[in-house]
Amino acid sequence: MNKLSNINSYLKYRLVAKSSHGIHSPFVFKFVTELLESFNEDYYQFTALADIRKSLLKDNSVLTITDFGAGSKVFKDNKRKVSDLVRYGTSKQKFSELYFKLVNFTNSQFIVELGTSIGLNTLYLSKANSNSTIYTLEGCPELAKFSKNLFEKNNAKNVYLINDTFEKAFPKLLNEIPKIDLLYIDGNHNYKSTLEYFKSGLQKKHHHSVFIFDDINWNDEMKKAWSEIKDHPEVTLSIDLFSVGIIFFRKEQKEKEHFVLKY
Repeated sequence: MNKLSNINSYLKYRLVAKSSHGIHSPFVFKFVTELLESFNEDYYQFTALADIRKSLLKDNSVLTITDFGAGSKVFKDNKRKVSDLVRYGTSKQKFSELYFKLVNFTNSQFIVELGTSIGLNTLYLSKANSNSTIYTLEGCPELAKFSKNLFEKNNAKNVYLINDTFEKAFPKLLNEIPKIDLLYIDGNHNYKSTLEYFKSGLQKKHHHSVFIFDDINWNDEMKKAWSEIKDHPEVTLSIDLFSVGIIFFRKEQKEKEHFVLKY
């Protein structure tokens, strides 16, 4: 998807995106007011996590990246500074904080992340609930090594890092865990892979599970994947934040609803 097409998609999103005003669904209203419109000062851990982000933004060490996904729109080769990976290859701070809030909002205990990268988002998931268990999958050996050191340095003892491809590690993990409370998919940005990860995750979802898909407008394939995911019969509620799509399987939701929300 070219730059002009992406700009047009974003402008269209801004025109239709809603705030809390005019939302009649009690659950979605609560989602907006507590997660999207709440002040970050409510969470004392955000200060420490922001400091970690600032430190990584100053880290000019170079990693050799093994890319198993759809490549990068920013980087031209596989040599990348940690600071650049944070700046261009990791979620913006507000989205990292949103994932933290989502763990609390859904009381998630079993969390699966496909795409550790440098481990910053994983730390947000980890610090949201020390009683949760985070399984994070990363195919690149150098990213896995860097992330493991970051977790140890920041005492993230509830994180289990698996250094293998999603195709090999995810099915094996699904056989070993009882359920998925929160699934965060950030890797292999193509239609086929995204749909496969979604359908695989359905094996261990329950009606309180939440699935997060990063970069739903990254390219035409991701747009197509997101469209099919939100229309899946088991999905009762979907939320479009332009960069991120979130789905729920709530049985309390009598009719399927789709919301485009400002964030």
